[in-house]
Amino acid sequence: MFAAYAARIDPDQPLTGLELGDRPAPEARPGWSTVTVRAASLNHHDLWSLRGVGLSQDRLPMILGCDAAGVDQDGNEVVLHSVIGQSGHGVGPKEPRSILTERYQGTFAEQVTVPTWNVLPKPKELSFAEAACLPTAWLTAYRMLFTNAGVRPGDSVLVQ
Repeated sequence: MFAAYAARIDPDQPLTGLELGDRPAPEARPGWSTVTVRAASLNHHDLWSLRGVGLSQDRLPMILGCDAAGVDQDGNEVVLHSVIGQSGHGVGPKEPRSILTERYQGTFAEQVTVPTWNVLPKPKELSFAEAACLPTAWLTAYRMLFTNAGVRPGDSVLVQ
């Protein structure tokens, strides 16, 4: 299947490690779901991966991409959450976690396999492209604004 992947790590010129081409299709795993990707969002984590942050040379080649929206094997429109626990089934309160592209192949491909726990219904009012931005980018911004900064309805926020 066609994918964008990290073939080499280069801390100084990370894009030199990015390649486009064929990669093996994901293999079925018990408790995991295969999703046909319709849209994937770009995240700064992908650049960090190409620099070797969270991704070691021995795990290459690694398909990049943390977030996506697509269609599961049952035809449902879904959004993927990229945080995966050590057991590969959700994340317990004190369980070590990783995200796609650190230990598991990512979403910049025609298909991706993730724990079924991480497959959520796509909101019908959102396009696939909009829904693909929800997991990492939107949740990070939401948490920074409402949990960390304490922003409440009616407050003003400067976005630069």
